[in-house]
Amino acid sequence: MTSQRWMLAFCFSLASGTIGEIKKYILLQTYTCRTFGSGVVQPFSGSSFYVRSNCPFTLTRFTHNRVECDITTRRGDNGLLVRVEIIINKVRTVVQNGSILTNFIIKLHIICYITLHIHDWKGAGVSLPYDHTYQHIFHYGIYTKLKSSLLPLSVTWHDVPGGIDSLRVS
Repeated sequence: MTSQRWMLAFCFSLASGTIGEIKKYILLQTYTCRTFGSGVVQPFSGSSFYVRSNCPFTLTRFTHNRVECDITTRRGDNGLLVRVEIIINKVRTVVQNGSILTNFIIKLHIICYITLHIHDWKGAGVSLPYDHTYQHIFHYGIYTKLKSSLLPLSVTWHDVPGGIDSLRVS
């Protein structure tokens, strides 16, 4: 091969790597839902919108391969998220007041619910990194990340004094 052909092949390999990275970035952006402390919600698809309420708000709810997922948030008066509840396959994880609490939910006879505590709800919660059969919670730089082993799902958040200022579901 001549030097011109080598140079051309090198340029094509660089361009294809860049195009691949752009495709990966676009794909990641397509399957990401975000909310910020100001009240802005950026859904998986469609335009961003503003929610200013301290009522519980369902960020996402879906079923994938017969595994249910439900993510509910609640904002405080300052606009920051004060509670995030993540339920994956009947394992509830609550992020509140800088603590991470988790437990199992068992459904009996459709009406009665029993909660088996892994950690006391009034206690300090889980310590990181936390590895469970269904989920892993760990520090991710300045963020905290929950990755599900049952779903193609991760939830990433940033704690600040007074609440959570950003939450991303991808």
